[in-house]
Amino acid sequence: MIIHYTTDINLDQNSITLTSDEALHCAKVLRNRIGDEIYVTDGDGALHTCTLREVSKTECTADIESTILSDKRPYQLTIAICPTKKQSRIEWFIEKAVEIGVSSIVLTQTQRTEKSRIKEERLHKIIVSAMKQSKNLYLPKVIIGQKWKDLIEGKTHGNRYIAHCENPETHLAKVCSPAEDCIVAIGPEGDFTKDEIDKALALGWKEVNLGTSRLRTETAGVVVASVLAQINMTKV
Repeated sequence: MIIHYTTDINLDQNSITLTSDEALHCAKVLRNRIGDEIYVTDGDGALHTCTLREVSKTECTADIESTILSDKRPYQLTIAICPTKKQSRIEWFIEKAVEIGVSSIVLTQTQRTEKSRIKEERLHKIIVSAMKQSKNLYLPKVIIGQKWKDLIEGKTHGNRYIAHCENPETHLAKVCSPAEDCIVAIGPEGDFTKDEIDKALALGWKEVNLGTSRLRTETAGVVVASVLAQINMTKV
């Protein structure tokens, strides 16, 4: 089943509209025609079964025949991660994290964060593609450029964990429970500074490790998503 994504959904008129890349993919790549059945999500848990009414490379319209609402995962995972100097590496992390299962991603700025140029439109396309590929019906949110101080002082993501390389005794898998909402922070290539770690711990964050290997930033992010998915395997 191939899923399309659009926010252009008119429930009053029982219709959806695909534009831009989605319309091109529907009309040219998949070669759908009027009367064909397609599946569309709004990224907010709904899966619409639709019948195409108009088809072109720039716009496709369809009538909604039925709708299924998907439950959210029993856990909400936010990964706060520092952008890498090469955007391709953070893009790889975002793609894989969305496929595995993440609710939101925060690209945070710390003292040692590498300077990088984040292309928001490109990241959005990667997230949408990964959501459709994995057949998740909830589009993860991305916050770009949040300062470390603002992140650690926030209290909106459930339990808070900071993974760093200064030999924390406890592995993430030992402190997380099924159906637990949490945020896990991952530092830049040079890791968090001692001051950044200490301030987080003073604000109630718990320090954790991700195993004995020293991981690259983007790899650590994928490990976090995988660990939480494994913990919640019986719950998903």
